[in-house]
Amino acid sequence: MTLIEGLVAILIASAVTVLITPPMFLSVATRIQNQRAEQATQLATGQVDQVRVLMEQGITTDTVDQLPALAGSGDLRSVPAPGSKFGQLQSTNFSCSEYDKDAPQVPVDSALPVDVNGDCEVDFYLQSFRVNEQLSAADTENGEEGVPIVFGVGVRVYYRNAEIGGEGVEVEPASLQLTSGQGQQTRYPLAVIYTSLAQGDLDSSLDQYRCYLGGECTSP
Repeated sequence: MTLIEGLVAILIASAVTVLITPPMFLSVATRIQNQRAEQATQLATGQVDQVRVLMEQGITTDTVDQLPALAGSGDLRSVPAPGSKFGQLQSTNFSCSEYDKDAPQVPVDSALPVDVNGDCEVDFYLQSFRVNEQLSAADTENGEEGVPIVFGVGVRVYYRNAEIGGEGVEVEPASLQLTSGQGQQTRYPLAVIYTSLAQGDLDSSLDQYRCYLGGECTSP
């Protein structure tokens, strides 16, 4: 009887383990996914804030290349997903950070590899761009061209295992549902931000903003 009781106890313990293990994996995987999405959102917000700071400081012909690359006109959502990975890493660890903000802009169709924890490994891929820019009046006396003072900004952040450059990469944000694996992280961005920015310290900014919104323009 003792041996039979022992076998029964082992069977019961095995059955309970089988029952509780899947929900545990589901819970852990979902929590990790949500943590990644939170990091991705912070990264996207930080990118928009950087552009906003540049706008507040005043864009000049020397700093215009620090803005996201121009994707032409049209809706922010219509800009295609990145088709390639940029060849430089942006890292919080200066010893391995290769990306120089003063270097040429990251192309619209490329995603910048980003390391957020300083281990010199890619954590996310960031795609940023601007559309529908309105320029300030050119300073003909000093030979300076107009600079962007109103435009739309788009930022998409993909997880490191996203198939950048492959088929099926999407632009709509991932649906963060319960998952026991990768979920939609290989195809969809974990964070997406679309917004419009205007430089408010120029006389023509308000008028150009009306133009950006499709209204009537009073200045050339």
